[in-house]
Amino acid sequence: MRVLIMLINEAADTLYLNVASKEDIDLAMTKGVNYPKGLLKWADEIGIENVLHSLQGMYEEYAEDRYRPSVLLKRMAKENRKFYN
Repeated sequence: MRVLIMLINEAADTLYLNVASKEDIDLAMTKGVNYPKGLLKWADEIGIENVLHSLQGMYEEYAEDRYRPSVLLKRMAKENRKFYN
């Protein structure tokens, strides 16, 4: 789960920085690395707040930048939003 949460965080940053659309990010993960679903759809299933909570816990525990939550995830959790409707 830790690896998945970190990948979701990177996917959220990719979207936040306008590197790719949410559809392209998820397509890359399903077709490119054969994941069963896209990372952003997976995040919606897990729950944005749950993803954020896990990242914050790891960041507090390990104090490593790789666990720093994406700004987009923070905003989405605050606004109770999902990547997909």
